[in-house]
Amino acid sequence: MQTTGPGLAAVGAERHLTIWFVRYVIAVVALAVFVVGDILFALLLIALSEFVFITLRPRPKLSASTFRPPAPDQWQTPITVLRWTSLISSVWAIATGAVVLTIAMMIEIVVLIVIIWRHGLDARNFAVLALFGVWLLTRPLWIAPLRRALSLEATRQVAPYMATLHVGAEGVEVDMRRAFVRRAPDSYRFSVGFAELDEVRIMDGLTAQGYWGSMGQYDPTIGLRMEWELAHFIADQKARPSILGLIAIGTHLLLRGPTVLYLIGNADPFAVDALTAWQAWRAAHPEPATPAS
Repeated sequence: MQTTGPGLAAVGAERHLTIWFVRYVIAVVALAVFVVGDILFALLLIALSEFVFITLRPRPKLSASTFRPPAPDQWQTPITVLRWTSLISSVWAIATGAVVLTIAMMIEIVVLIVIIWRHGLDARNFAVLALFGVWLLTRPLWIAPLRRALSLEATRQVAPYMATLHVGAEGVEVDMRRAFVRRAPDSYRFSVGFAELDEVRIMDGLTAQGYWGSMGQYDPTIGLRMEWELAHFIADQKARPSILGLIAIGTHLLLRGPTVLYLIGNADPFAVDALTAWQAWRAAHPEPATPAS
């Protein structure tokens, strides 16, 4: 069985490195806020940190099947060059930033020592410290309910703008909906057969965001090609798009194959039915055994 290759693994490693760098930045800024004793800025830092944690997610693992973005063969070399150029640039920026932040943190520590030596710490400094402590200690209690509430509200708000799926025994039909494609007729639909797919998976919103972010790194042309193909599809409904990323916060459904990559949000009404139908089709159409070499 082939694996996903070093490119996707490098994207995953770079994304984890980025997440740790962001945490490092937050820690350095938090130390500065503690030194200054600014409670208002501490609250702002907490809010910004939670926003970053929501939007910056690790890359979820792919299945064991070979992953290759749906792109013509002649695009593969430029995509690979763009990917590694972006990765090298990103890692260099993170390394440079980490060095600068480390120097800044060392200066902050010296300043903190001087302040304590000369003036001591007052109530504002301890208030900031207590605020950060309460945030970190209570976070496991409220972060999950908050994310669920955000997910439900976001799903309700974006529902009219998202595509939906009609599940059949041999595949699914994607309905782009009138609200998503303005002045769209009822015929703005296209079908995907289960025989075309390597994977059908249900994801939560945060996992979907991390997945799609990594796909943009793995194939830097994916966003531009998606917009172009959607425009082509609107002009000519026979030109089914090969890429579709409708990312929200709630449940998402991934449909992935050699020629299609669809990640559709607001999937609660159809995700389970689609996955069940896909599994039933797979059971009825097992893959041929790999010949022994």
